[in-house]
Amino acid sequence: MAKKLPLGLQDFRGLIEDGYKYVDKTPYLYRMVTSGKFFFLSRPRRFGKSLTVSTLQELFRGSRDLFKGLWIADKWDWDKLHPVIKLSLKDVNFEQRGLEEPLAERIHELGTNHGIPLSAVTARDKLRELIVALAASGNKVVVLVDEYDAPIVHYLGKDLDQAYANRELLKGFYSVLKELDTALELIFLTGVSKFSKTGIFSGINNLTDLSLHPDYATMLGYSQEELESNFSEELEVAAQKLALSQSELLEQMRDWYNGYRFHESSETVYNPVSINNFLDRKQFD
Repeated sequence: MAKKLPLGLQDFRGLIEDGYKYVDKTPYLYRMVTSGKFFFLSRPRRFGKSLTVSTLQELFRGSRDLFKGLWIADKWDWDKLHPVIKLSLKDVNFEQRGLEEPLAERIHELGTNHGIPLSAVTARDKLRELIVALAASGNKVVVLVDEYDAPIVHYLGKDLDQAYANRELLKGFYSVLKELDTALELIFLTGVSKFSKTGIFSGINNLTDLSLHPDYATMLGYSQEELESNFSEELEVAAQKLALSQSELLEQMRDWYNGYRFHESSETVYNPVSINNFLDRKQFD
């Protein structure tokens, strides 16, 4: 049975269990987690950041069945489990209520999900309390933060005072991760922007920035080889519908959707959302 196009999907478990296509990026994840501990990656919106975070979550949870047939399946230690804190700041309702209170509530909710009642008041202190409690089991904690910059980016060009206030709050919030270094197995933060010069990471200045790293330039997005090998059936159907040869179709797709380059000497990649939408509609747009 042909696998379905992953239109708008960001959850790795749902993608695999429900029979959607997954372009195997696990070699990059393995390289990353076996080479260090603190990582940051910036990419444009809808480029696969959330799916990457979700995939890492399932790896450290030991969800072996989800990775059958993937590169990492016989290379990962599936018996070594780690508690995972996964947080997406785009899902925190900071627009209506400010950042501190809903962020604190979100951390409290994560504690409840792990069976840990939190007594601290502020978001920063709740995060500290949660990490310490999870690490008490003897296994170090994995912290995954998606859209780390959403409460700042949202206010750029609208309300700079609020953007600055959120930046200061997040600077203290993220500083907990450096303070609890010995309790952590991995930190991975993603966002659309890089704020290294604005002070947000002054409290956690030991992050390895993968955004323009040559070894991770094609970690997100589809390379030409990945496009042609993973979507051969869809490409054939699209070529027939548009009355194009395979080479003509690929040339037009390159003109429309290729051109993202994340290191000067790296291969260009396609935006995955654009490609999936095109293969679904078979219409250049």
